Amino acid sequence: MPEQVLKPAVDQLALQNLLAAHGGCIHEGQVVTVLGLKDASTIAEWRKHRQIVSVQTEGGHRVYPIWQFARKHRRVMLGIRDCLAELTYEHEWEPVIFFLTKMKSLDGHSPLDRLRAGKIESAILAARQYGQFTQA
Repeated sequence: MPEQVLKPAVDQLALQNLLAAHGGCIHEGQVVTVLGLKDASTIAEWRKHRQIVSVQTEGGHRVYPIWQFARKHRRVMLGIRDCLAELTYEHEWEPVIFFLTKMKSLDGHSPLDRLRAGKIESAILAARQYGQFTQA
């Protein structure tokens, strides 16, 4: 499990740096373009049902980490939704920490690393364990 968890108000800069180090974020309009969607209503539904990772900036704008999109196939990366379904979290930045944290249970890889390698089941199991850890 993560060795450190960010406090939302205190570590906004740390979260921004973490996201920037992994490709940054894009705005809703850019997500529509990247995924070839008709409009942003689909994104709003995905966000409502926790099927996509998003964070709100200090300025109140919603952004989406670029690493969750498979641009070549114009979709959310396989396994992202499955992992989100297993996670329990109070703060929207917690999935960011989950996906980007290297874990002992994943042999030093992050869940995002495992998804990129096609090891979807191991990432889902890590999400399930993470959810149990955060509920304790």
